[in-house]
Order: sequence, then C-alpha cells, then structure tokens
Amino acid sequence: YNELMEKNLRILAPSGNISYFARHKISILKKILPENPRSLLEYGCGIGNNLFFISQFFPDTEIWGCDTSEKSIEVARNQFPDIQFFLISEGEKLSRQFDCVLVGDVIHHIPSDQRDYYLQRINEYVRPGGHCVFFEHNPYNPLTRLLVSTCPFDEYAELLTLGQMRDLLTTNRLKIIDSKYCFFFPEFLKSLDRFEDYLSKIPLGGKYYVLAIKNP
Repeated sequence: YNELMEKNLRILAPSGNISYFARHKISILKKILPENPRSLLEYGCGIGNNLFFISQFFPDTEIWGCDTSEKSIEVARNQFPDIQFFLISEGEKLSRQFDCVLVGDVIHHIPSDQRDYYLQRINEYVRPGGHCVFFEHNPYNPLTRLLVSTCPFDEYAELLTLGQMRDLLTTNRLKIIDSKYCFFFPEFLKSLDRFEDYLSKIPLGGKYYVLAIKNP
C-alpha cells in the first residue's frame, strides 16, 4: 500500500513522502480542535499511517482505529499494539462513543448512494457534544485531480466539493463549526505551510477539512 502511494505522490515530489502528508493532517487536527479529546477514533484508519502522528500529537488520548479491511487492521495492530481496533462491519457490537472521530480521505471512496448510511454510522460513534473532523480531496485543485486519476486505490473515487460535503454533514445532523482549504504546498515547500491560514478560503488547496459537532 505505502509503496503504491509513494510512487503516486512522486508526481509532487521525488521522495513521495507519505509521512509528510500524514503529519501535516494531524497537525491541522491538533490546531482546530478546541481541546484535547479524552478519546479519539480514526474511522477508516487503513494500515495506520495517521495513527503514529495522532499518538504523538495526542499522547494523553485514548486512541482507537477501525477500517473495512481485515488485513489493514492486522497490519495496524502489529504496528500499534497499544491502540484498539475493530472492523467497521463489526462496529455495531461496540457500545461506546468518542470525544472526537477523525474521517480522513474516506468519504470519496463511498458511493454517493451509500454516504448517508455511513454518515449515520459515523455519527453514532460521536458522543453528544463531541467533534467530528473530515478531510477530503479538493476537486478544484488540478494536481489533486491528477493524483486521484493515477492512484490505483482511487479508481472508483467520487470527489466531493466542500459545499457538497457541508450539505452531507448538515443533512446527517452534524453542526458545522468550521471548514477551510488546506494542503497548499508540497513537501519541498513545507516552510510555507505557516501561510496556509491566510489562503484557507481560496478553493485551490489540495484538500479541505470540515470541523463539526454532534448536537447534545
């Protein structure tokens, strides 16, 4: 998985460094959450590329991960024995909720006619008053569209605009607190990341995020 992803990311930089993008994503998560969550679930954690940085940025948080792939969960569990995992297909057996649920680059993999169902399931994992954070690819960014079109894992991806994502969350009873564009610079220009806040309303970032809260 990582070899294919890094090969694809070489379109942006020779190193194709997955870790840079994962770290930047979690640094944004840390910045936008109003407080450190006591518990956090990464919904669609894959093999755990984000989990290493989640553990670094949130050392006192109880961290969980879930995914549709049993093999991915197995790989992630071997890497992070202190983190608890479950299969999404078995998630109904889990009778608990979290202060924060992170859904990073997942929704575009879900067919549009199934998104309401999965949003309802995600909503069930958020405690009343808890936060849900979504990251998605920005279809207005030409480099993002190129990366998606050449990535084998995105063969059937259906990208959402920020407006479509906001509508989807509002329809599924999540109150939107904030949404911005991000990932304006590749790794070799990471020194410019500090300027992202000034650019965040311009729809040219490689991704966007939406911070939402579950109404009590």
